[in-house]
Amino acid sequence: MPQHGTLIRTTDATLIDRIATSGHDWLMLDGEHPSVGLPEMAMMLTAVAGRVPCYARVRALDSALISHALNAGAAGVIIPNVDTVAQAEESVRCVRISRWPKARVVVQAESAEAVRNIAGIVATPGIEWVLIGPYDLTRSLGIAEQLEHPAFHDAVGQIESACRAARVPVGIFSMTPERRVPYEVRGFDWLVTGIDRLA
Repeated sequence: MPQHGTLIRTTDATLIDRIATSGHDWLMLDGEHPSVGLPEMAMMLTAVAGRVPCYARVRALDSALISHALNAGAAGVIIPNVDTVAQAEESVRCVRISRWPKARVVVQAESAEAVRNIAGIVATPGIEWVLIGPYDLTRSLGIAEQLEHPAFHDAVGQIESACRAARVPVGIFSMTPERRVPYEVRGFDWLVTGIDRLA
């Protein structure tokens, strides 16, 4: 069964409360963008109050940011722009040296370089699952936001195949339920649908 989640940037406790009780399997808290800093991330996790597992997308591969998210109550971290095996290994190391060594490690594959290195990335011990960032991936491929372009579908297929071969779950972000359906049919394990606000 796929795990369904949504992307949250709001720090409005009332809205977070509604989202936390809306039936999602998990929530992705977006700390990658400037509107959600360390205090905001802690506030979001406090508002969720452990009612649904939360994965914190940190701004960068940084042990201090990772530790802060885990100390605030995140079940795991989502690390953006993991393009190489060395970055995948460092992602795992940063989580394992935190006070929460059993926290889950998720890496985002969202560039042409990540696609080239995906077999090694998913073979890295400790990587729990891979999340495809479609918009950044299309930009890296030179086909910005062309989600129906053959080059995008080929890149997604390469990531999916590598994950399947390594028995590592794969997920993808989609802005709408309609865009989610093909990946749900294909058996993607983690699906992120929608966002509460764009910036």
